[in-house]
Amino acid sequence: MQVAVFHPGTQHSWQTAYALQQLERLEWYATSIFYKPDSLPYLLERLPGPLGRRLGHEFSRFRHQGLDPQQVRTAGLAEWLERIVSRLGMRGAARRLDAWGNRTFARQIGREIASGGPFALWGYNGSSQSAFAAGKAKGRPLILDRTIGDFRLYNRLMDQVAQSHPGWLIPADRQIPAEQIERDQREYELADTILCGSDYCAQTVREWGGPGVAGKVRTLPYCFDEALFADQPAPQPLDRTRPLRFLMIGQISPRKGVHHLLEAFTRIPPSAASLTLVGQMRVQGTAFAPHAERVKWIPTVPRAEIPAIMAAHDVLVFPSYFEGSALSLIEALASGMGVIQTRAAGNGATDKTGLVLDAPSTDGLHEALMSAIEDRARVDSWRVAAQAEAQRYSFANYRAGIAALLAELGL
Repeated sequence: MQVAVFHPGTQHSWQTAYALQQLERLEWYATSIFYKPDSLPYLLERLPGPLGRRLGHEFSRFRHQGLDPQQVRTAGLAEWLERIVSRLGMRGAARRLDAWGNRTFARQIGREIASGGPFALWGYNGSSQSAFAAGKAKGRPLILDRTIGDFRLYNRLMDQVAQSHPGWLIPADRQIPAEQIERDQREYELADTILCGSDYCAQTVREWGGPGVAGKVRTLPYCFDEALFADQPAPQPLDRTRPLRFLMIGQISPRKGVHHLLEAFTRIPPSAASLTLVGQMRVQGTAFAPHAERVKWIPTVPRAEIPAIMAAHDVLVFPSYFEGSALSLIEALASGMGVIQTRAAGNGATDKTGLVLDAPSTDGLHEALMSAIEDRARVDSWRVAAQAEAQRYSFANYRAGIAALLAELGL
């Protein structure tokens, strides 16, 4: 049976669609964001001057060579509006736009779902409820790709952060609304199969989704983007005379444990280590201000620039409370970096490539950072082993995982 993939944004959906295309199992791929140079909004990159160049950098994140454009359905501009509003710092409005855009997107692909011919639907959390309802009415097998843990656990964890570190969480990240959690639960119930990128994520869905949901859950590890990371240079032995270079990449937020990382760095002299933060800042300004001089912060950059940034650093730090499975971890391995992470962050470090902390804490993170700073030979060994470990998360293995899943499901 063929499989139709839909996602109003991107995440790893293009890799799912591409794997299915290579397996000759892709019915179609529907998304709001797919680079087509002769259509809006991508035509705007031709504007003269800095604006055109900036748009070109942004659009470069969505060039997915290899996918057959004839199998891609594009619908609406809501995702672009959400991104613009989010970049302006209007996060509550961005969340409302996201919910509206997901509903609109589902309606726009409804005609495709209702069309004749047998095919399964592969959708993603937050945008699959109405599409799955329509698909179930047509008797279609329904696969939900859950890219984040269950938000009921997130709310409990953020309650703890708000109590231990008041003033760090921005209001939009404080709690996930009950209506969104209800939509998630409905997606669980409609789905025949629920996929998670890591065992941690899968366990949260089993524990919080209820007994009728737990049996549907499977783990399918993600892959890194080989077009960007397959040719990263092999790491060279560290220069013992310079500070160790740590990197955190992704959203810079309390959910990711950045408050613990910044607190830990107040105990480490600049001569011993540096810290670079790359990504959207989602921390209260008054909380970040005392740490701003100690770290280097780079706002969101085009995906194409991430490999060079990773290659220029030694160890990725990802002390997250709550994830699906952070792609930054396996991208770091592919870049020859050591990795210090929490178990909740997902697939990444092993005892040969870094450290895995049971839970985020300032003391635990400081101890892990110092163990790397004081033992450069150990960090060298992590880095040497990293790229071989990354091959566990190759596109070929991801594609094979999809093929095995479809066979298991009898599709």
